[in-house]
Order: sequence, then C-alpha cells, then structure tokens
Amino acid sequence: MNLGNWQLDTVDGGSFSMDGGVIYGVVPRVLWERVTPPDASNRLRFRNNCVLARDGEHTVLIDTGYGTKYSRLDRNFYSMDDGEPLVESLAGLGVGPEEIDTVVLSHLHFDHAGGATRYDGQRRLVPTFPRARHVVGRLEWETAVRGAPELDRAYPMENIGPLAEAGLVELVGPEETIVPGLRARLTGGHTRGHLAVVMESGGKTALCIGDVCPTIAHLRRSWCLAYDTYLLHTRRVKPRLLGEAADGGWLVVWPHDANVAAAEIVRHPKREFEIVAPRERL
Repeated sequence: MNLGNWQLDTVDGGSFSMDGGVIYGVVPRVLWERVTPPDASNRLRFRNNCVLARDGEHTVLIDTGYGTKYSRLDRNFYSMDDGEPLVESLAGLGVGPEEIDTVVLSHLHFDHAGGATRYDGQRRLVPTFPRARHVVGRLEWETAVRGAPELDRAYPMENIGPLAEAGLVELVGPEETIVPGLRARLTGGHTRGHLAVVMESGGKTALCIGDVCPTIAHLRRSWCLAYDTYLLHTRRVKPRLLGEAADGGWLVVWPHDANVAAAEIVRHPKREFEIVAPRERL
C-alpha cells in the first residue's frame, strides 16, 4: 500500500505459537478464549508482521522476526516456521538483504531482533543485513547489554553482539527522526526502552505500535502480555497511543496478529476501541 511517498509492505518474519496465559496475562481464559480459541495445548498462533518501507531513497525494515538460529528443540517448542521466512518474504518483493539500508528494532526480544543475525556457511554469526544501520532505543540497548540475571534469557547476545561488532548499531532517544518521514517514539511498558515507529507522508500517518498492543485482541487497556516488564506503564501508554490513532485517522500496524496486519481504529463507548477497514497485509 502507499502512504504518501512511502510504499509499505508486510514482510513475514515467521509464525509461532505461544501459551494463552502468556499472551493475555491476568485476563481469565473464559474471556480471551471467546476471542481467540486455543488449540488442545492451550496455545495460540501468531505471526511476525514486519514492515518494509520504501520511498525511492531509503529501504527500511521494521523488526526482523525470530530468524534461523534456534535449535530444532526450540523451533518445535514454539512451532516456528521452517526455512528463513523473513529473507524469503523480502525476496518475494524483489529485495535482497544487502539492499536494506536501515533496520529499526522496536525492542530486542527474540521475535523482533532474532532475524537481524544469522549463521554464515562457516557457522559464524554475522549480520543478516550487512549494509544497514540498526536503530535501537538507547534505553533498550542499555538494558540488553547490562547483563541483569533476571533478563538474561530475554536478550540473547547472539542476536545483537554481531551487530555491535560490525559497527552497525545506532542508538536513538525518546523521539528522534530515523529518516525523513519516519521517527521513533519511546513508549516503554513492554520493555523499558520499547519503541513505536511513526510514519508520515502526504498528510497520512501510520503507527507501528509494537508489543504494547501486539494484536487487535489487545485493544483494551487491561489486555496485556504477561511478558510486559512494566505492566502499569503499558496500561497507561497504550490507550493514549490508540487514542491519538483513532482521533487522527492513523493506520495502526499490529506486530503479531495472525489475520490482521493493519487497520484504522475508532473509539467505542464500551470496548474502548474497535478496528475498521482491516487489512490482512499492507
């Protein structure tokens, strides 16, 4: 789809399955199963909806999915897709890894940053996008490399170490322009340094909201991920962001919804917000 000068395309970062309790936190199953029925193992299927944004001058990838580095045991546990779905999806759009000049990582969890590195033919870890600067929130990077034991599994170094070694990491503050018409916006909540991405062109705006609202089932204030490090902040910032989107007529892009990649939203008197004009893909 076109957003002013931007050509936006959904890029498949790989599908995966997660436990329903992880996806909805404190929300009782009797409520969330009406919206997203689980399988026999209480798991729900989700998609990594990465975004490719091109304006003729810049080729920007927002998030990278989980990549290919995980063991067969881990891949089976999460029911990850085989192959390298991110690179294959880009190839379907006629874009090779070396053509990406900017990668924006909303945060550094495995399902968003894992695809930023891969093994080469000699089993060495290398950047997947060797010519791209990798934009990361400063607070997110500081948290990831600090080595806090309670977060060691949240931030695998194999996903980000090779980027730093190659000099490809660029840290940004709370509200910085990444390229003209595309800016990072610190939300916090899901992680301390979690970023949303705002795209503006031709009087139109799109919001890649990230994991503060991972699917259309998470529109309500209290429907949040169990992985949210700062849950109360998520509950504060999410309705503010969604309210801006609803009042401004923005397109919202959801990172993990299995059926809806993007939609506009409107305010609702009982359900807080609801979607209109859903798109399976951009």
